[in-house]
Amino acid sequence: MPALLVEIGVEDLPAEEAENIAQSFRENLLFGLKEARLPHGEARLFWTLRRFALLISDVAERQEDAVEEIRGPAVSAGLDSQGNLTPAAQGFLRRYGAGPEKLVRRKVGEKEYLFLRVERPGRPAEEILREIVPQAVREIPCSKFMRWNGGMAFLRPIRWVVVLFGGKVVPVELAGVSAGRQTFGHRFFGHPLNLSQPEEYTTRLREAHVLVDPAERAEVLRRAIRAVEEEYGAKAALSEELWTLILGQTEWPRPVVGRIPRQFLELPEAVVVAALREEGKFVPFTRGGKIAEVFLGFAEGEGDAEVIRQGYERVVGIRLHDAQEFFGQDRRKTLESRVPELKGIVYEARLGTVWDRVERIRRICRVLARELCLPWELLDRAAYLSKADLLTVMVREFPELEGEMGGIYARLDGEREEVAKAIAEHVRPRGKGDELPETPLGLALSLADKLDGVMGPILVGEIPTGSRDPYGVRRRGSAAIRLILEKGLRLDLFGVIEEVRDAYPGTTPAEAVKEFLWERLRSALEERGISYDVAEAVLSRMDGDFLGVWERAQALQALVGRKEIADLALAFGRVRNITRGYEIEGFNPELFEEEAERGLWQAYLLAKERVEKAMAEHRPKEALEALLALKDPIDRYFDQVLVMCEERDLRENRLGFLLSLSRLFLQVADLSRLVVPG
Repeated sequence: MPALLVEIGVEDLPAEEAENIAQSFRENLLFGLKEARLPHGEARLFWTLRRFALLISDVAERQEDAVEEIRGPAVSAGLDSQGNLTPAAQGFLRRYGAGPEKLVRRKVGEKEYLFLRVERPGRPAEEILREIVPQAVREIPCSKFMRWNGGMAFLRPIRWVVVLFGGKVVPVELAGVSAGRQTFGHRFFGHPLNLSQPEEYTTRLREAHVLVDPAERAEVLRRAIRAVEEEYGAKAALSEELWTLILGQTEWPRPVVGRIPRQFLELPEAVVVAALREEGKFVPFTRGGKIAEVFLGFAEGEGDAEVIRQGYERVVGIRLHDAQEFFGQDRRKTLESRVPELKGIVYEARLGTVWDRVERIRRICRVLARELCLPWELLDRAAYLSKADLLTVMVREFPELEGEMGGIYARLDGEREEVAKAIAEHVRPRGKGDELPETPLGLALSLADKLDGVMGPILVGEIPTGSRDPYGVRRRGSAAIRLILEKGLRLDLFGVIEEVRDAYPGTTPAEAVKEFLWERLRSALEERGISYDVAEAVLSRMDGDFLGVWERAQALQALVGRKEIADLALAFGRVRNITRGYEIEGFNPELFEEEAERGLWQAYLLAKERVEKAMAEHRPKEALEALLALKDPIDRYFDQVLVMCEERDLRENRLGFLLSLSRLFLQVADLSRLVVPG
């Protein structure tokens, strides 16, 4: 079967978005092939800032034939008493141009229907590709859209399209561009290329100075970085964001090593790193906790290496000179002296100024200091100074240095090291890949910052929706949960929210914040490998101890493959089903009449002691093991005891007992939510 190559050539994509655009195209096109019943082999994705392409091996030349069954009228309406077709059935057949011999009878639930078997022969692959390739591009989500020539909207104008199926061009039309076999090499010294077969794609482009395979391009970059590290005994200060920019903005990267003037090496490491990263193509290096004297740039294409190096050094020198000036200006005032100025900066119209936000963060920190047994005075001092660096020139110029510069300036102002470190750490994590705070005070201040960023918008009515989250509430909520789960913070988060609710304006109840964070916790569990049914089981009862929920989820996930857990889940499901809708507190063991009742009660008492002790000591696996002993007594109970008997007192006593048993289970998990075999 032939290979398929689809390449979309565009004007330069933003480096930070190029890979996401390409991945989305891959998903869309493969989904289209699957829906169209076109089998295929391996799919390889290629992309640079000027193109994204998919090379797929062994694509079927024709759709698979399909047989579809279309439901028609019920048998009672489609056939008369003698089995003849009624007008309803005849009309159904006429609609699809079929004869009675194509009708079959199928039962759906309790009712029987007439179904029409329709055979759909497969269409040629070329016809399908003309439809799904444009659709795959149109459905790519973009941060913004451009329109050109009155045509389709996309992130950047589309300049060429290649759709090669075997050696044949598929006549696809996209954004006014007709697909062909011509692609383009490097813009500086490449040239147009006519491809004869899809398989020659990467080789021909490499000859035209384009490394279209991102893995190959990444290896070139890594080799250059390792070479500098080895030669100068330094370590690359390479963030995920900087790596994305470098990988996404080059097609034929050429490493160029430059030097940083000595007068700038005394600047704080974070300042130099930020200045070099801003250009998006310079990798800074550190040695022994200080900035190293070299940096690595990546030129695009050929050219005089010495001229390029001098140009890079000139650009870096200018940026570092500016940073040195900013640093000198900022040092003329202490952080503490800047804090009152925060009263003049509006954070959000309904939530007041940045000073108001600082006061709310301090309020949250007061509660966290008590809950986490931290020194309140030091945490409060860090919270008081945490946003002062927003008023510095350095942070205005390099917003990503928020917190980092605050920590540096606090240390230079003579603040205690714990305070300076907490200020520097309080903005972490900004994203999924960011490091977390390392110090206890930094953790608490970061959590307070994230909680305020969640509570403020929600409590004034800005609850995120599927397509709208202007205040980044989801990101902050996920960061707060990550802090709790990954750093093992044991606290009642819901209690903290209730305690500080009156510090916020708005009429939205605190429950809205709790429900939002509870849903974020569900996502966090599933992202960490917890199956959806286990997540449902441990989230069945809202609990402010998020760390405890995570521990229970891990314990249950480790046991779900065992037959005993499946059997226990089925047994507990019977308890949940019969007690659903009842609210009865307490029971009297003296009213038990059957031996099975007394047997389950004795087993319940033993399990209750073990479960409550294990849960108090945060050992959920032991609690689950204790519950396993209840499986056989529960089965015997339902085999021998009629719960819903006619005698009201006896019935309510039995329901009250089963509800108490249910509550014991729910301290750990609602096992009835587990999906078990059969």
